[in-house]
Order: sequence, then C-alpha cells, then structure tokens
Amino acid sequence: MKIKGYSFTCESPFFVYFKRHYCPICGQKLLRKKVSKVVHSDSEEAKDYNFEIADNYVKGNVRFSHIEFFCYACQKYYSVKEAKDNHF
Repeated sequence: MKIKGYSFTCESPFFVYFKRHYCPICGQKLLRKKVSKVVHSDSEEAKDYNFEIADNYVKGNVRFSHIEFFCYACQKYYSVKEAKDNHF
C-alpha cells in the first residue's frame, strides 16, 4: 500500500491553536490530535475527498490528515466543526 500523496487541512487554525477547549461531558481540557486516513482514488469514499494536490490530480492511495479534539477521560473525539458550533 504505497502512499502517492499527502494532504493536511486545518479548519480555523486560530480557533484550534490559540483557544482552550473543554469536554462538554466531563469538563476536562481537550487535546489536539492529528487524525489520518488513507483513501484510494477509485474507492467509493473518494467522492468525499479532494485528490488535487499541488495542481495535479493524484491517482492511487492518498493520506488525508486533519486536527480533531480528544478527551482522555471520556475517550471521545470532537471535530473542529462540533467544537465551534457548540462553543466548548
């Protein structure tokens, strides 16, 4: 399974890196975690991802990464969109 490309996106970097976020369930401080997934360009889930990297369309396996928040106490992940919408 050779990786032919890599894509990292960070939605709202100021919100992610310069604000403190707390778990809405237990109140613990949330940690930032980089979450990755390898998607093949011919797979069914490829329609949800952009395979155009540096103005080239990449065929094959591409690793897509993004930041999510994680609570160690609850063992639960929260997306940046969830955190922004719920203000935690």
